[in-house]
Amino acid sequence: MKCWKCGADQEDPPGGKLSFRATCVNCHACLHCCKNCKNYQPGLSNDCKIPGTEFIADREANNFCDEFQLLGKGPAEAKDPKELRKEIEKRLFGD
Repeated sequence: MKCWKCGADQEDPPGGKLSFRATCVNCHACLHCCKNCKNYQPGLSNDCKIPGTEFIADREANNFCDEFQLLGKGPAEAKDPKELRKEIEKRLFGD
């Protein structure tokens, strides 16, 4: 398992269940949070794939969400802004 923020390796939670108070051993980021959940999907209602979930104001803070499913991946690699622009133009205007 990795921290969603810094990518540091973490010990797997005992019994496979992550404590809602768990933090990264390296950067101290909260691990039981929206940004470390498989259901986190910015742009959807409440930024979650599961409809009807409770509103969470801070997506980087620990929460008590019953739908939490550990993502456990490091941060997404940032793309070059020029490459992003090319991708967007290709989607909008084709080749």
